[in-house]
Amino acid sequence: MVLRILNFSKFLLIFLLFISCSQNFQNREVKLFFPKNLVKIEGNHALLIKKNIFNVKQNILSDDCESWALNLELEKLFNNSFKQLSKKMFKNIKVIENTDKPLSKNEVYNSLVSLEKNHAYLDFKTEGNNGIFKIVLDSTFTVKGNNKEIKNNLNSKQTWEKNIFFNCDLSDGANKATEEAFRNLIEQAYSNIYESVFKVTR
Repeated sequence: MVLRILNFSKFLLIFLLFISCSQNFQNREVKLFFPKNLVKIEGNHALLIKKNIFNVKQNILSDDCESWALNLELEKLFNNSFKQLSKKMFKNIKVIENTDKPLSKNEVYNSLVSLEKNHAYLDFKTEGNNGIFKIVLDSTFTVKGNNKEIKNNLNSKQTWEKNIFFNCDLSDGANKATEEAFRNLIEQAYSNIYESVFKVTR
């Protein structure tokens, strides 16, 4: 009887720890970082986020580092990065989301930033004693205005590496790598959008 109680107590403790860890992993959020002190572009502009433009491929080859807890909301991060950046860059911006319909002829803007495709590739494997995570982000968008169109292709890569025997937490490491990957992607987007809008509106 005592043995059964001890075994049940051990099981309950492990179960509670598992639930606690799962909740901690789920509560972690990837933060987006934007350039500071942006001078807003005058005029009326729009950001179009087309429907079904997101694709992600995961290649998780190891169970080490709590890889089961990896949960990155990449589609949301892609969309939020462009929406928040546009609001910071333009004085007047209209965001049009989740549509595959062409804009009405009555909707005329100085420039239209159209998000065409977003791809994410995640890779995690173990080499020797190290767990290695890699994230690759690709984004394609066009900028239209005055019967001109400029296509932009962005690419951002980031890796994270940790010894699997020393507090190797893939959820935490992947979040850090993803933050840096999006920081770089956002900086590229800012530069390309600004330059493209200048070219199509001049």
